[in-house]
Order: sequence, then C-alpha cells, then structure tokens
Amino acid sequence: VVTKSCESRAQARQMSTYTMVPLARTRHQPDLKTFDLEVLDCAKQGESLICGLHSFVYHFGSEPVELSWKGRGRELQVSTLRPGDSAYVAPMVEHSFSVSYNGPCDGRKTANPNGAACGQGRHLFLVRIPGHLSGETLAEFSTFSNKGRVRVGAETQQWYN
Repeated sequence: VVTKSCESRAQARQMSTYTMVPLARTRHQPDLKTFDLEVLDCAKQGESLICGLHSFVYHFGSEPVELSWKGRGRELQVSTLRPGDSAYVAPMVEHSFSVSYNGPCDGRKTANPNGAACGQGRHLFLVRIPGHLSGETLAEFSTFSNKGRVRVGAETQQWYN
C-alpha cells in the first residue's frame, strides 16, 4: 500500500492545536492507524486526546514537545520529548502534546538524531494499534455510566449468582 503525501494532506484533520495527517493504512488491519501529528505553535496547552488503541509516539521533528497525561490517580504527569525520543500511551489514557520551552538536556545545542531526515518543527510519528479491546467492546463500554466505568477493570470476581 502506497499513500501519496498530497492524498494524506488532503485528508488531514485540522484541530485547534494539532494537524493530524493520516498515513498509510491497509484494509487487512482496519484498526491499525498511523499519523504525522504536528504540534502547532498555538499549542501552549495542547487539546486532550483519548483513544481506545495503544499509541506509540516517535519524535522526528526538530523542536521539543511536552507530553502530558493523567496518571492512575488522575494526577497530571509531564515529560519533554526531544527529537529522537519515543513514548507509549496506554488505551483510554487522556493525554496531550504542547509547545515545550525546554531546550536540550544539558543546555547545549545537540545534533538531531534524525539527521537530515527530520521534520522541521514539532512532528510526531504516531502509531495506534489495537489490543484486546475490540471495537465492539469499546462500543459497549461507552454505554456505561461514567461513575461505574472504573469497576470494569477493577472487579475480577463474579459478584452475582
């Protein structure tokens, strides 16, 4: 499967703080999704993303990006992704990408590990893959009350006869 850049860009989803360009897909793996996600200059606080798929992120841009997510206790966690860094976000974890004002780790200018192949700006290669949660399971889960959703993963024993 080959997807031309002009075709992808025509299908890009323009969000208020991101541009999400869909990349190659195959009908044999309908839930596998890849994107070129650009964090825009206006993303002082990027908008929240949440997805039922496992998300893998690789920073192939030239400027650092802040990755924020809500931990198990719902406390906010923040980490700076620099060019060449990667991250994993579990399904259903609320997260966002923002403009970072942190420079290189040691304060000195370092060479981009992506070399001449890097994207200019804040570009992330985003790969989303399915796990054990099927689309049908997620659709049923979406019908549950917000107050009862935490019980889905927490209860492991049958509570009824």
